Amino acid sequence: MFFKSHWLLGQNARNLSYIKWGNFKLAKRLADSKLTTKKYLAKHKVSVPETLQIIAKHSEIEVEKIKLFIPPFVIKPNNGYGWKGILIIDEINIEGSFVTNSGDVYTPEKLAEHFTYVLDGFYSLSGWRDKVIIEKKIVLTKEIELLWKYGLPDIRIVAYNMVPVMAMIRIPTAESGGKANIHGWACAAWIDIGSGRLTYISSKWKSVKSIPGIGDVRGIIVPDWDKVLSLAVKVQSVTGIKFLGCDIVLDEEFWPLLLEINVRPGLEIQNVNLAPLKTRLDKVEWVDVSSVEKWVRIWRDLFSGDIEDKIKSLSGKKVAGQREYLKIFHDEKVLNYIADIRISTGDSFISSSFVEEILKIEIGEKTRIKLECEILGIKKNISFKINETWNDGTVVENMRLGTNALKWFLVDPFKYKKWENPILVDLNELKGKNVAISKTHESQLLALDEALMKIDKKLLILKYVTPTNIDSERQKFIEKSWDYVPKFEYREIPFDIEELEHNLRLIEIPDIPLSQLYDKKQQEIYNKLQFLKAFLAQNTSDMTLYSKKIFWDIIEENFATAKDIISDRDKIVLEQEFLSYEDIKNYMKKFNHIYGIKLKILQADTTARFTMKWDTLVFRKWSTVWKREMRSIIAHEVEGHYLRKINGRKSPFSIMSRWAARYIETDEGIAIYNQNRFITAQDKKYYSIYERYYFTGYALKHSYRRLIKHLAEFYDDDYERVFAYMLRLKRGFSDPSREGAFMKDVVYVNWYLSVEAYLDIWWSLEDLYIWKLHLDDIHTIKEHNFFTKHKKDLVIPFSA
Repeated sequence: MFFKSHWLLGQNARNLSYIKWGNFKLAKRLADSKLTTKKYLAKHKVSVPETLQIIAKHSEIEVEKIKLFIPPFVIKPNNGYGWKGILIIDEINIEGSFVTNSGDVYTPEKLAEHFTYVLDGFYSLSGWRDKVIIEKKIVLTKEIELLWKYGLPDIRIVAYNMVPVMAMIRIPTAESGGKANIHGWACAAWIDIGSGRLTYISSKWKSVKSIPGIGDVRGIIVPDWDKVLSLAVKVQSVTGIKFLGCDIVLDEEFWPLLLEINVRPGLEIQNVNLAPLKTRLDKVEWVDVSSVEKWVRIWRDLFSGDIEDKIKSLSGKKVAGQREYLKIFHDEKVLNYIADIRISTGDSFISSSFVEEILKIEIGEKTRIKLECEILGIKKNISFKINETWNDGTVVENMRLGTNALKWFLVDPFKYKKWENPILVDLNELKGKNVAISKTHESQLLALDEALMKIDKKLLILKYVTPTNIDSERQKFIEKSWDYVPKFEYREIPFDIEELEHNLRLIEIPDIPLSQLYDKKQQEIYNKLQFLKAFLAQNTSDMTLYSKKIFWDIIEENFATAKDIISDRDKIVLEQEFLSYEDIKNYMKKFNHIYGIKLKILQADTTARFTMKWDTLVFRKWSTVWKREMRSIIAHEVEGHYLRKINGRKSPFSIMSRWAARYIETDEGIAIYNQNRFITAQDKKYYSIYERYYFTGYALKHSYRRLIKHLAEFYDDDYERVFAYMLRLKRGFSDPSREGAFMKDVVYVNWYLSVEAYLDIWWSLEDLYIWKLHLDDIHTIKEHNFFTKHKKDLVIPFSA
């Protein structure tokens, strides 16, 4: 535990020590009736949501009148508790039924039935007869609209003795059905009392890095935080309730608004805040608060988790950690990179590779470089030594700042925990427009996008290099062992390659923001056309050459790694239970529900065991799928390939959804990274990418006969498996005994290791879900402010 259990406030202690004596009976009745509360508080000029209608009798429920209701509005039981009985109506569909924010449909008759349940006390805390309240729906202020993807977030503040002691914001998720109910799987974020900054995120009573479907919200500051806290204290003042939970929302027009009060606030706020409530209550038990200024000072002094403002006010210096984001202003661009901070050296260092590859500066004889930078909002010109190693002999990674660059800072080595990176969140970027891509540039890019994609979407290489006679040739191969060379047949290519190449050459790429993405794409399309030319001519040497240009080549270091790993295959423990086709379909339903998708599954004759084709997961019909490995397959195909695709569909540019140059490298790297979180070195699937890499390298250097013999020895004469691997290596070859190989299988190892290295430095898997882009293009998107504009819409694996 993060704190001793005896300091945790339990229900019995809360009820006996703080509610029984501190909350008098009149106040409790006030809190238990929403209507009484609203009437009383409105009289004392406390802002509350507008009431549209009250239904107090069964005779007032008329279906014809319900049909006249105009959404949006919210239905609440007067004496309800939690989220029981609350409906948030967003719209009316074409059938005249009411649709909730979670997609549930209520006919007028069904809504009338719901009103009856409310009046009968079905949702009442006491079980007695109740009333229906129909309120105006609240629209969240745009300053934090990032948090309102699935429903309205609300802020819970616990106040005691006129002092706010804890705060959290409850954020609806897809799983919570759009309701800000932690027990119904909404997420919560601890709000630092002193600054209003969102810090730790909690989901299902565990700390997480991001909110499913929304992302990492840590660092966002609640706007006008002092007003929010003042509202909570004002409510406590006018009600006389000593121990109080206030639920507050930030309405676009009237914010902040008091949603409701609770004299029995839930205690899960302790888990969200990573702090026991009892210690905080004890600190303010005997405080005599005579003015607003006094309680403001009290809560800032006692409960602020962010002490940086205090240090700054005393020393005049900002506090830096061991790592901070460094903004570099260079060549009319702003680059954000994390720099290490060390107080053991005066000099600042920068790597030569960073200078040459990222900044595009020729070093020549230079040993130093001066750059305009910004750290924590302070701009400075920093002089860097260009070095390959630090003073301690370790390799330079990007840059390191020494004390000469830190005169305006204090350094706190414990500012960030070991697993934390600095938070780079700019609310203006999150809600702002994409200033780098003007309307003129956007129209140019869309025209480019259409012209290039019109050609590229025809070049479905994997489709054309899949034989049409797999079944018959596999049967002959198995019957004759490896003594038979298959004769593969392929479908005709339904377009004129020369005409497409001519059209490609006519496309000019202008020098505008993001045009480099299309530059790379044009070159990739050219390579695909050359491959298809070689394929038609069965020029296997050129087929190998251009498949290397499309998918990359064998890297000797990675080949050695693959060879070393597959030598440990004796660790494999074979599973005993496999899944039927029906089992797999049922398993898929769960993930369709989690991500709100409609992915289908289909059996077919394919070279790959599983592959994504549009919105369908295609399963090779003669394959076996083991029960334990199915989760890793979902992580690979759905949470890897498919989620990146649906993120890309949210962009108007086709290049973002599936066509970016070499996107497949990063796509497969992410997919392998995902799947490996659910398998170990005891699973056969763990070794498959290294086996494919090894045998691709082997096929390039050896004859067909030696390849088949080696495969047969490796897989204990399992000729069905030998055939499957041979087919992957020789895709597109009519005669697989010809020299060469199809190089797609190198992407798995090459780019899994690249993705792993990227995450070791940047720590953000979310960044890699910004559409279907190549790893190298992530920084291009960031530089042009094209990243944060759409980042809030990303769907990322819930297990990330």
